Amino acid sequence: MQTSFLQHPNIQYTKQKLKLTAARLVNNHVNLAVTGLSGSGKTAFITSLVNQLIEANEAAHLPFFSVVRESRLIGVKRDVQPNLTFSRFAYEDAMVKLTQTSPEWPSSTKGISQVRLKIKYKKSRGLSQYLTEDATLTLDITDYPGEWLLDLPLLDMDYAQWSRHCQEELNDPLRHDIAGPFFTAVNRLDLNAEGDELALQKIAELYSQYLIDCQTRGYQLLQPGRFILPGELSGAPVLHFFPLTDVQLQQQRGDLNKPVKGSNVELLSQRFEHYKTKVVQPFYKDHFKGFDRQVVLVDCLSALNRGFHSYQDLQKALDWLMGSFQYGSSNILNRLFQPKIDKLVFAASKADHITPEQQTNLVKLLESMLHSARKQIQFDGVSTESTAISAIRASKSGLSQLNGESIPVLQGRNEQGASITLFPGEVPQSCPSPDFWKQQKFEFPKLSPPLMNTQYVLPHIRMDQVLDFLLADKLI
Repeated sequence: MQTSFLQHPNIQYTKQKLKLTAARLVNNHVNLAVTGLSGSGKTAFITSLVNQLIEANEAAHLPFFSVVRESRLIGVKRDVQPNLTFSRFAYEDAMVKLTQTSPEWPSSTKGISQVRLKIKYKKSRGLSQYLTEDATLTLDITDYPGEWLLDLPLLDMDYAQWSRHCQEELNDPLRHDIAGPFFTAVNRLDLNAEGDELALQKIAELYSQYLIDCQTRGYQLLQPGRFILPGELSGAPVLHFFPLTDVQLQQQRGDLNKPVKGSNVELLSQRFEHYKTKVVQPFYKDHFKGFDRQVVLVDCLSALNRGFHSYQDLQKALDWLMGSFQYGSSNILNRLFQPKIDKLVFAASKADHITPEQQTNLVKLLESMLHSARKQIQFDGVSTESTAISAIRASKSGLSQLNGESIPVLQGRNEQGASITLFPGEVPQSCPSPDFWKQQKFEFPKLSPPLMNTQYVLPHIRMDQVLDFLLADKLI
């Protein structure tokens, strides 16, 4: 039987694009990016966001989400996601883990995933309320591995520039020690000899292990990101390259700008360029330029736990990340032809790991980390919000007696699931000096998920305020 002309894939794709254009034209579509580096809590955040919306008319606690407070939310349902080449965000799997007898945190991001929600609501004002009593907002949420985000600045570098950048990172004493096996292998490589694919693969694998070990030690500015989370590129020759240092080049008279034809140096340079044009550039072009709202999650507490080097590296990584997005006030032409992010939330995650009176300090700490990047964003006319959140609250706050005085404490479950009560400590309002870490350290706890029993609405801190900032102007 012949396929109908209207069912042709190209026709269906065109119809989908027209629907999206129409949605942008009438301003009833939001394309939300949830970003952040490894361990920042992206999966938990999206799980909670979906949960709060779907359960909003049941038992969800959303007093600061205006459309709920005004009783205008009719309902929310999950819809078929727009990009069928992306993984389906595993919301149901996450909820199973969180609501089982021994709850577990959802699995972290390993690749791109997406979820689409349809939010049906009653209109509050404007001429449109007389044309129809209710409307539907389409919300697309896309989740990316944080490691991939840090590759975007590579588009402005050539192989020589990238090698110099990596050399600066490798000059860090701790990084230098971690890179020992990589240095040993690359020093044995004849740079000007005919390209040896197998040798380059083995050294690239050592460089990948160096990056993974750096991540374990608390470093965040790690490139290329696909070396840590290769996804579908695992084992592909496009990932078989690595940087060269000035010492190595001087010893062998290697030239990154004019490499010997067919040599190992030329092959490394070619693979770096191929990685940029075939992996990084399409990733940016196809996905990132389409976002118009963004959440950036930052795990400040884990950086404090790991020490000064981790905190400084996280700050550098955030500066790199912020420079990769398009920002600016959105209008009808931008929505149709060149969408730009016009609302941006900076969220310090895991606010439930500290006592309530310390959460203001956590926000100030986050703002101090983002000081330089935020100046340009605000100049571009972007509406920003800094907050401290817990997407899935794993503790309760209370008071305890110590030497006859009441002190704030947290009650929760440690990583082994045992009940604990503790005062996690104070959060600094800005980065302490390096000498501080030589004398003492931070020990903010790691907590297991809360026991949900038969409850299916996830407890949270300030998710309703985040929802209101991101969506309230679209739900009127």
